[in-house]
Amino acid sequence: MSEMTRARRLWIFAALCGAAVLLVAGYAAMSMRRAAGETANSDVPLLTAPPPRPYLLAQSTAERTWRRLVLAPLESPNGPVYATSLICDRAYFAGGRGICLVEEPAVEPNTFADVFDERFTRLHRIPLTGIPSRARVSVDGRRAGVTVFETGHSYSEGGFSTRTSIIDLGEGRSLGDLEQFTVRKDGRRFQAVDFNFWGMTFAADGDRFYATLATGGVKYLVEGSVDRREARVVRTGVECPSLSPDNTRIAYKAMTARGEWELHILDVGTGNDIALTKETRSVDDQVDWLDNDHVLYSMISTNGADIWSLRVNNQEAPKMLMAAASSPAIVR
Repeated sequence: MSEMTRARRLWIFAALCGAAVLLVAGYAAMSMRRAAGETANSDVPLLTAPPPRPYLLAQSTAERTWRRLVLAPLESPNGPVYATSLICDRAYFAGGRGICLVEEPAVEPNTFADVFDERFTRLHRIPLTGIPSRARVSVDGRRAGVTVFETGHSYSEGGFSTRTSIIDLGEGRSLGDLEQFTVRKDGRRFQAVDFNFWGMTFAADGDRFYATLATGGVKYLVEGSVDRREARVVRTGVECPSLSPDNTRIAYKAMTARGEWELHILDVGTGNDIALTKETRSVDDQVDWLDNDHVLYSMISTNGADIWSLRVNNQEAPKMLMAAASSPAIVR
């Protein structure tokens, strides 16, 4: 595959769920810095040991630590970081287990989900079927939900689709993908050849989950059970859901009439939905939660990407939490 073809695939999928664009932007930003003779972020100081928990885990877009998983103290995320040996395009960690999605163009198959432990040692490697996009780990560390962008099995125009698989992190094996689950809408079996799932997020029990289902040009929020291999449609217009630590709210992105992504908070119990209007930029990311009051997300920048924090009470402007980084996760 030529570099031009690969770049085109990445940018097309970015329109669906925005993960690959951070990698492309990072390459572009680094090239611009080199062309200008700049060395921004190349002298980031390194820690000799991981910081105490809780800390921020992220994929670095700084030149010195490019694509490595780095760990930053929450009290000083723009200070020294600990650089792990893992190179990832998307990552997540919870419950003593992590998942690292990586593309290695020189081998075949060339995309993998690497399971790692709290010492950042790889335990298992599972081949993937497409370009890495999204990753989440259940709070108990039992399972991961992994989304990739692939070609060849979509019935949509252009043949582009997503596949979301569930991985048993203890055994290092796939439990299948969400297209194999039984889905119901309004109490009836719901099935179509153009089903695409992405943006999985787990509840505290490690079994219940939420995800986006797209079919017929409509995006749905589904709630399901891994053990029962079933899901039900909850509502429309929800993309890339992320469940809060207390399991009461879902942060997600929604497309506005202007064609931009707007962050929303959905109350799981009441159905109350609010837009986070203090963030006026288009946020094309699956957010994470810093705590029950703040969300985290990546924004493209001249650093490749930066991680921002936003309080969900609509009373404070967003703040940049960490420069030259993406794919945030709080290791609690």
